Amino acid sequence: MANVASAKNTAYITNQGDNTVSIIDIDSNKVIKTIAVPKGPVGVATASKLHRVFISNVDGQSISVIDGVNQKVIRNISVKGSPVGLALTPDEKILYIADWVSDRILAFETSSMQALYEIKAGKAPAGMIVSPDGKKLYVANRDSDDIAVIDTKTRQISARIPVGKHPFGVSVSENGEQLYTVNVMENSISIINTISLKKETLKVGEHPYCVAASADGKFLYVTNTQDDNVSVIDLGTKETITKIKVGEVPEGINVDQQTGNIYVANWSSNQVSVIDGKKQILMMQIKTGDKSRAFGNFILKGEKSL
Repeated sequence: MANVASAKNTAYITNQGDNTVSIIDIDSNKVIKTIAVPKGPVGVATASKLHRVFISNVDGQSISVIDGVNQKVIRNISVKGSPVGLALTPDEKILYIADWVSDRILAFETSSMQALYEIKAGKAPAGMIVSPDGKKLYVANRDSDDIAVIDTKTRQISARIPVGKHPFGVSVSENGEQLYTVNVMENSISIINTISLKKETLKVGEHPYCVAASADGKFLYVTNTQDDNVSVIDLGTKETITKIKVGEVPEGINVDQQTGNIYVANWSSNQVSVIDGKKQILMMQIKTGDKSRAFGNFILKGEKSL
């Protein structure tokens, strides 16, 4: 039987200022390796079945493929335009890439990293996520102020959902029934019922960037870049129960499903904040690289040795 390198989860933090990716072992909460990538790494998508991590390099106009076992770059794929947001299908067979300046979504086959097709979604597509059943791709169009719902089979837009001004980071509930997006210029988030398409708007902090749900689905965590904190929203009452001070200009955020702890990349303080998911308090800060961003799903799930 084969052994897998680690049973623990790892976080991949893009450092846009020094063109690197910091790899954090979540068990020890320490940076175990720093990898050089092309210029301007921003987005992250992790493929646990493939043991691969995909990085969008906006200034380098490329996608880096990292081997999640050996922790090294195995390929750099040229992408014309400005690749930012990344999303994977649940079966990890297709990688979607948001080309920020060309208003398009590119689809690549992950096994070969060959381009398959492209979709026009809206103006300045940013955050993306695929529904848990793989049937829908949700795209936050920053300059269209809406969410495009794309049928992954027909590759057509099935709906456009108006939200607040400048939607950016998105997330979806585990059952796929709730979609969450931040509205950067309105200091709010939208909670959308993916069946009825009805939505609610909740106020958060200044200039929100990304959103993630807790491991048990009871809370939402929103990074507020101009407040240097994270809003914690009770999804039962739809109220903010606390705001947790983190590093300077928090951007990317993910929840580790094993521990329930929350990881936040801080752009200006060049570190990752770790929040205790049970106590809702800051646990520690981890030094990373310059201008840590980590936009997307940056935690790679480990597997137990066989």
